[in-house]
Amino acid sequence: MELKYMIIIGVFVMAAFGLQYYLGFKQITHFGEEYSRIRKEGKVAIGRRPGKVTSGTLVLFSLDQEDRIRYGRKLQGSTVFAKFRDFNTFDGKMIAQIRKTDPEMKKEIRITRLAVLNAVDNYLMVKAGKVIPDKKTPFGTITGAFSKAKA
Repeated sequence: MELKYMIIIGVFVMAAFGLQYYLGFKQITHFGEEYSRIRKEGKVAIGRRPGKVTSGTLVLFSLDQEDRIRYGRKLQGSTVFAKFRDFNTFDGKMIAQIRKTDPEMKKEIRITRLAVLNAVDNYLMVKAGKVIPDKKTPFGTITGAFSKAKA
């Protein structure tokens, strides 16, 4: 392959990487703005279920002083173009009383149900004074497996 074609391919790869970085940054900024807006109103419960192959889901619940859900917002999609949408399925419910057997849960797709349950678990952990454990990235899982194998 000639050098000029390798340079063209390299420039294309760098441009694609730059575009991905920019769009990812825009999505993180969008999340930050949405979270800040809800946080100004009071407590927020956050649930996430990242999609490995399928779309991921992130839910934000605005809570009142009695831990009742005032409203929810949901970001669901497999691209950086996904935006937060209204998610009013659980409005008026006490967050601690949401169960996977609730009729509202049966109306949602699996990944949304998991994100909602994650929000409930996260909120209860924080309320109990516990720290939410970090999830390992795929790279962290691989390196962890190698370090265990060496030990």
